[in-house]
This record gives sequence, structure tokens and C-alpha cells, in this order.
Amino acid sequence: MKKEDIRHKQHGFTLVEIMIAITIGLVMLAGILQINQANKESNRLQRNMGFVQENIRSAMELLARDIRMAGYYEDDNSANPISAPIAPFVVATTWDDSNELNTTGSDTITLNYESDQDCLGQTTPVVAAGPAAGNRFAINHYFIRDQRLMCRGNGNATAQPLVDGVESLQILYGENTNDDPLSANRYVRAEQIADMGNVVSVRIGMRFISQETVRSAIDANSYTLLDAAPFTPNDRLLRREITTTVSLRNNL
Repeated sequence: MKKEDIRHKQHGFTLVEIMIAITIGLVMLAGILQINQANKESNRLQRNMGFVQENIRSAMELLARDIRMAGYYEDDNSANPISAPIAPFVVATTWDDSNELNTTGSDTITLNYESDQDCLGQTTPVVAAGPAAGNRFAINHYFIRDQRLMCRGNGNATAQPLVDGVESLQILYGENTNDDPLSANRYVRAEQIADMGNVVSVRIGMRFISQETVRSAIDANSYTLLDAAPFTPNDRLLRREITTTVSLRNNL
């Protein structure tokens, strides 16, 4: 019987098949990269939204709490009773110095109240003379510098940052000029108030910004915080504006 010589032919990929495979691979890679980029952008957005929300909570709670404390002092049963009211306990001010110049267009505020610690946790000095002699009073200066809420207390000469990501601080003062001692009938700027003793509340507004760029395009929105001039940014940061009104419980 005659044996047939069976030869197995080897087959390779044609150029067309290779090009199709490469194209499919590139399409899949592009899809994977796009999904990965979308995940990164989503994570960055969530991270910065969390950053802004946390700073809103911290700054608002901190400043509102200190405003509510303004004018507080111990009653006559304390070890060193105060013989007369301490005023002014809220100082609407443009306070600054050569190292802490308020250059952001933001407002500043100084709050006074009886306490053995200032806004930075430093021990406050004992009042040497006057109606408050023998007592300790906190004198806290709040302002914005380098997009941070800063405070300088009278227990430490050096201002320290309290909250990051604060772009602007604006303040209006609720003045009572009628017969209702519990409510303000107008909110005005500091220079419009003749007697700080008539101030019964403080309206604060703050604009917060993200750490990183999160917008896909330049932010073209116009922001108006309380009575400040409109502000239009030229970046891709996330911004939020928050306002609240705080009663001065110790002046009602």
C-alpha cells in the first residue's frame, strides 16, 4: 500500500487581521483610559466637595460660637465681680498690622468676652485696672489671609490659621433703632453704626473654595456675598457661599 505524504501547512495572521486586532486593542485601551480618567475626576470632585463642606461646618460653627459669646462676663457672685458692663464687646474694625494686612477685600471682626483662653487656646492676661480688674478677657481678632480664616488672640501675639479654603469673609451688623430690643431693623456695615451698643446680631457670609481644580471650564459665575462687590473668578475651583445670622445673646 502506497503511503501518502500528508504535509501540515502552517498558517499565520494576515496584515489585515493584525491591523484589525491592533485597532480593537486601541479602542479597548482608550475606553479603559477614559473610564479611569472619569473615576479620577469623580474622586477628585468628591474629595474637594468634602473639603469644602467640612470647612463650611468648621468655620461657621467656630465663628458663630464666638459671636454668641461676645459680651459675656461673670455675674456679681464671681470671685472678681465686674462693677460695670464691658463695652464694646463687638468691634467692627479694619484692624491689621504690617504682618497681618487684610488684603483680600474681606471684613475683620474683634470679639471680647470673659475667658481664661483666647481663640487659640492661649491663656489670656489678667486685667490690671478698671471695672474688670482681676478678670481675664479674651480679645479675638478674626480675618482672612491666604485663603484661610485666621485668628489672633490676646494670649498670643502670633495669628494662626483656623480653617483653610476661605476666600472671603463679609460681615453686616444688625442694628436695633426702634422700640423692639430683641430684633434688628436694619443690617449695615461697621462704618454706618454710631453706637455698637445698639447691635443685637451679626450676619456673617463666607465664600469657600476647593483645594484643586474640579470644573471642566473656567468659572464664569458672578458671586455677590452680602453687600460686597460682585466677584467673577478666573479659575476652575469649586466655590460655595454661606450666610447665617447670629444673635448677640449678651446684648439683648
